[in-house]
Amino acid sequence: MIDASVIVPTRNRAPVLRACLQSLCAQTAPKERFEVIVVDNGSTDDTEAVVREFTTVLPLRLLHEGEPGLHVGRHAGARAARADVLMFCDDDIVAAPGWVEAVVRRFEDPRVALVGGNNLPGWQGEPPAWLAHAWSLPAGHGRALAALSVLDFGARTFDIDPAWVWGCNFNVRRAALDVAGGFHPDGVPPERLRWRGDGEMHVGAVVRERGWRTVFDAAASVEHRVDAGRMTAEYFRRRAFAQGISDSYTRIRRRGGLGADAGRWLVPLREFRQSLRDRRALAAAAGAPAVLQWHQIRAEARRAHAEGVAFHRAEVRRDPALLAWVLKEDYR
Repeated sequence: MIDASVIVPTRNRAPVLRACLQSLCAQTAPKERFEVIVVDNGSTDDTEAVVREFTTVLPLRLLHEGEPGLHVGRHAGARAARADVLMFCDDDIVAAPGWVEAVVRRFEDPRVALVGGNNLPGWQGEPPAWLAHAWSLPAGHGRALAALSVLDFGARTFDIDPAWVWGCNFNVRRAALDVAGGFHPDGVPPERLRWRGDGEMHVGAVVRERGWRTVFDAAASVEHRVDAGRMTAEYFRRRAFAQGISDSYTRIRRRGGLGADAGRWLVPLREFRQSLRDRRALAAAAGAPAVLQWHQIRAEARRAHAEGVAFHRAEVRRDPALLAWVLKEDYR
């Protein structure tokens, strides 16, 4: 019997996958106590060759899944997994040596359904001043930038809200994932952006509703790669637009359909209040270019988020097939 199944969906990212697998080779957990499942989601690069490099040093299996979509890859890995502890990670993480061991230890408590840790930024180059400033700001239990899926809550262990456990380091008990009905769509290729959902956030919401424990353990941490393409204002704008789609998806599911635009009259009031906050922040940032630029980027990201919501609602209204997809009971 093994303790954990590490599931790594991937698509055309062989170089970063190699670094991920190298970090799994360095785990303090005995190799016979965990397995690694790489799910190739339609790669055309040398992903398979990279995986073969590690088959003699890791308990490793490669699955091929031709249907696009991160949730498709996750579900394929979960079906093949032999353990009850499912450790989902992105292919661009580098796991701390004690990652597997720490996660398995936390799940020894039967009340624990979800475990997360720090997702520390692996900067690929010097971050611009505005991004360094943004990363320095307090957020959550320390500091966090959701757009980059990075957070640093220090060297601690404590119970935490599931919303702080993100897909690049998402460790869940199989029974909890089954109760949630699996993952919702997320991270699909760009050409399928309109089919995006709320991914692992749905699973976290079920964990919260059921009153199960979610534990943050700094020993269960990873480094999440942040390349130059993600250290731009345009990336933050695109990410906010995509989040708008996810948030629209969540609202439509909760209502069981499009329904009326409840609270529509509140939108101008919220925008007015936010504009006042922006003006005060910009005034306070006078003489600090990095701070000023960060506030400008945040303002643009909020506009992009609203555009994403509006885009998704219009698409769902136009296309009955998309509405049926949003309201689908189970995506496994």
